[in-house]
Amino acid sequence: MFSKIDAMDVEGFLSNLAENVTFQFGNAPALVGRAAVREGVVAFFSSIAALRHEMTGKWEADDITIVRFMTYYTRHDRIEVEVPCAVILHHAEDTLIDDYRIYIDLAPVFAPQLRDKPAAATH
Repeated sequence: MFSKIDAMDVEGFLSNLAENVTFQFGNAPALVGRAAVREGVVAFFSSIAALRHEMTGKWEADDITIVRFMTYYTRHDRIEVEVPCAVILHHAEDTLIDDYRIYIDLAPVFAPQLRDKPAAATH
């Protein structure tokens, strides 16, 4: 599934989700249903040039999966920003994901970047 996300393949990503999925990305309001998730993911993908995930941990217990990542976002100005995140997934009986929570701080991705830092003052 994360290879589909990294390819920015919205439909491939959505194929892993239950029709009535609850999806929450960071501190954004939860989205309910595939159609709402599609709209949210398309909007988010338009705000970045690319992304990729490197898994740094995974835990499973019954119908819950927790995954830890280092996520690399490429901004439209081509600057790559590294952000840690964790994802908690609940799998329905049909194995599709019916609850998807992403814990991340996206502020660094959208923060203004200083191209040239001012020289230190000398006295």
